[in-house]
Amino acid sequence: MSDKDQITDGEALPGRDLAARPTSDPTPTDTPASDDDAAKAPPPSDRSDGNDAFDAIGPYLHPGRLNVMAIYVLYLLAIVPAFGIVPAIIGFVMAVMNRGKADETWNSHYDFQVRQGVMALIAAIVSVILLFVLIGFIGLAALAIWWVIRSVIGLMTASRNERIRDPETYTW
Repeated sequence: MSDKDQITDGEALPGRDLAARPTSDPTPTDTPASDDDAAKAPPPSDRSDGNDAFDAIGPYLHPGRLNVMAIYVLYLLAIVPAFGIVPAIIGFVMAVMNRGKADETWNSHYDFQVRQGVMALIAAIVSVILLFVLIGFIGLAALAIWWVIRSVIGLMTASRNERIRDPETYTW
């Protein structure tokens, strides 16, 4: 073997990558965490590094103005064909879960939203059945218009921090 054929420890053979070689140095993931490290770390609920997704959406999940407004936005997104009815279902579940947990102003909105969801479901079922006699299209169009008007009025009322005057109404 000549001097040219000898390879030192730091050189690579042609076509071989040195980075792929295993090293004997332990990496931080190779070493087990000590009990002292766990004791120093704050509990997950005390962390406020701003990177946690729940820090950003948390205020929208708790009963109150932001949650009510988020539900109205979800209701409006349900009109967009690309989203389908998934946003309406999520909004309805949020309204049912937070109903009775907020003050009188926001509870009136939750009642309004739950009633809107139930009435829309009934109207949609009737309209789909009537599609077979070709008048269901009118019902679905009327339902979409009613849904948008009711959601926008609720959203505007919530943005003014006002309660829904009559959450039991069929109109707006």
